[in-house]
Amino acid sequence: MPNFAKKIELDDILEELFFSFLLNGKYQVPPLSQEQAKLISHISEQFLISGFILKSCGFNSSHKSLVEQIKRQRKLQLMKQMKTMKDLQQIARSLNDKGIEHVFLKGAALNSDVIYPSGIRFSRDIDLLVRSELLDETYNVLKELGFRYLNPKTQDSTKYHHFDHHLPEMINETNTKLELHWRVTSSNAFKDCPLAEKTLDNRRPSKTNPNIFCPKIEITIAHLIYHSIEQHRMNLGPIFLFDLAAIFIFLGNKWPVDYDLLKKLGIEKNFKLCKKFIERASNESSLSSESKLMLNKIFKNSQWLRVSDGSKTPSKFAKTTHIEIFDNRNVLSRLVFKFRSTRVMYQVSYYSPKFWLFFVSDILMFFKKVIRAYFN
Repeated sequence: MPNFAKKIELDDILEELFFSFLLNGKYQVPPLSQEQAKLISHISEQFLISGFILKSCGFNSSHKSLVEQIKRQRKLQLMKQMKTMKDLQQIARSLNDKGIEHVFLKGAALNSDVIYPSGIRFSRDIDLLVRSELLDETYNVLKELGFRYLNPKTQDSTKYHHFDHHLPEMINETNTKLELHWRVTSSNAFKDCPLAEKTLDNRRPSKTNPNIFCPKIEITIAHLIYHSIEQHRMNLGPIFLFDLAAIFIFLGNKWPVDYDLLKKLGIEKNFKLCKKFIERASNESSLSSESKLMLNKIFKNSQWLRVSDGSKTPSKFAKTTHIEIFDNRNVLSRLVFKFRSTRVMYQVSYYSPKFWLFFVSDILMFFKKVIRAYFN
């Protein structure tokens, strides 16, 4: 299966800038070309890292336009985050009133624990975990709060969830997006999720609100690594490294680690590599050659900086408006995955005419995209 995207290769300046949050002290940004500035703004917006850039980089008067763009991004992202946190608090209260055990994951948990100061770490959605037997009841609570499936074709059901690890994405009137999980790891990787039960059994109130429950920090560390490296093949960018570094600093340069859990998830080596890199970078004012080698190893198979505009020259990369994430599955595995995920995405039975309608129409849309990519 061809990948219809071109990979952006970061030069030394952009690499230092995007990973500056991990360094000791502010990165003083040198003069930038117009193309570099466009690319910085583009990636900052796509990956919600405006807060990280503004905190960890020092700009001068030559960067005025870029700084204004990034500040505008952060303002919009912060306003969105405030709405999301308000919705999160309402969800937490409603679930507690119903006696439904729950845990908020990743960015929501980190911000609720004040691992980050305000205005730095933004999230695209809320990740909520409940026990599988409470999935239907939780879904009904969310519906009462105004959430619905983002895809209007998805049926009002939770029945066909078993293939995936969360229900189809939901959204409310304030455009807060939510993923309702009944497990954390993929069902293809583990028959019984090593993270879900442990996360719920060890849940604890957040540091800011007793209604909001978070995982233990060692479980969050394991989840961040598994989610970014194993589940998404490092295609979600560097924020998980920022999260690990923020936890490391917040806890006084210590790592609370559940090695049994890391071993069960098969991520011991990945944790050690990330740990070593973060510790080394935190003592450097700029990335050393050794740190760059480690960074390249972490992102070895990543395609997080791929753009889908069919450009022939690097000068056009910054003009794209959307970053596409591609993986390495072949045609057959993609079709099998699509066949199984269609039932979850649309909440329809394999025996329903709607299933085949949705499956065939999605396949046709995919091939239409393929043909366009070839001719463009």
